[in-house]
Amino acid sequence: MTSSSILDRPAAGDGVLTDDLSRRHFGAAAGLSIAALFGAGCSSPNDDSGDNTQNFTRTIETPMGPVEIPATPKRVVSLDAYVGLQTLDELGAPVVATGTLGGGLRTLVSIASQELPSIGVTALGDMQLEAIALAAPDLIVGRQPIGEEYYSELTSIAPTVLIPFGYWRDQYIDVADSVGLGLQATQNFTGLDDRIAALRSDIEQTWPNGLRLSVVRVSDTSGDVRSYNTLTASTTFLYADILSGAGITPTANTVPGADPSKVNTAVSAENLPLIDGDVIIYYVGAGGQADAGTAVEQALVSSPLWSSLSAVQANQAYKVDSAPWFDGYNLTGANAVIDDLRRILL
Repeated sequence: MTSSSILDRPAAGDGVLTDDLSRRHFGAAAGLSIAALFGAGCSSPNDDSGDNTQNFTRTIETPMGPVEIPATPKRVVSLDAYVGLQTLDELGAPVVATGTLGGGLRTLVSIASQELPSIGVTALGDMQLEAIALAAPDLIVGRQPIGEEYYSELTSIAPTVLIPFGYWRDQYIDVADSVGLGLQATQNFTGLDDRIAALRSDIEQTWPNGLRLSVVRVSDTSGDVRSYNTLTASTTFLYADILSGAGITPTANTVPGADPSKVNTAVSAENLPLIDGDVIIYYVGAGGQADAGTAVEQALVSSPLWSSLSAVQANQAYKVDSAPWFDGYNLTGANAVIDDLRRILL
C-alpha cells in the first residue's frame, strides 16, 4: 500500500461557478431501494475473484481524509463533466458514467465520453445516487464542491476522491493521480508550456508596445456583461493561466472599483467604454449552456456604446467558443484557447 496527497494546493479564487454549485437537488428514482443499490455498487458485475490485481490498493490523502483506492481502477465514475471527465477521458481512464453540464452536455471529450451514461446534471446540483450505484464503480472521482454534500452516500457505493476547487493544473493532476496517471498528467504540461512560451514570444514581436486585451463573459444566467479581473483570482480557469504565461494582463484590472480578489466585475451598459482595449474577446453562455446569453449578446452588440468602442470600430472584437474558455480543464481546452489567441492576436 502506498500513500500520496492532493492537499498541498494553493487556495482557489472566488470562482464564477459558486452560484451554479450552490443549488442542490436529490433526484430519487421511484421504486428503487438506495440501500440495495449501494450494495450492488460495491462490486463490478464482471467481478472475478481469481483476478489478484483487484486486491492491490493504495491510500491517497484528500480534503475528506485518507481514502483507500484501487491501485488500478477499472470502473470509474466522474462526478463532474469539468476537470473530472475531461482529464479522465484525455488520459484514457476507464470511465463508466459521468455527471454533465447544463443541458446534459459534455464538452472537450471524445465521442465515447459524450455517450456515457449520465448520473445527472451535477453542475447544477442534480446528483443521482441510484445511477451512480447502477454503474457499479470501483472508484468515484469529482470536484469537492459537487460531491461533498453526498460524501457519505458516495463512499457507501465506492471509494470516493474529492478534488479541491483550485488552480486548474492542480485539479488536472489530482484527478489523474487518483487513477494512477499523475506522472503522465504532469508530463503533458511540457508541450503546453512550450506552446505558451512560443505564443508569448510571437505576441511581443507583433505587439511591441504592449497589448490591452479584454476578456468578457455574456450570460443570461447572471443577466449582465462581466469583464475578467486579475489573473491571480482566475486561476481556476485555464485561459487565465495561458494569458499570464503569455504576458497579457486583462484590461479589467483597470476598471474602477474592480475587486482584485474576485474573478470578474459586472459592467453596466453605460460603463462599456471601461472594457475597451486593443482587442476584445468575448464568449456567450457557460456551463454547457451555449445559448444562455443570446438575448444579452444581442442587446450588447446592438448598443451604440458597443459600436463606439475602438476595438469594435477596428474590427478587433471576437466571439469565441465558451467551452474551452469557461468550461475547459484539460489540454484539449488549453490548446483550443491558444489556437484562438494565435488566430486573433497574430
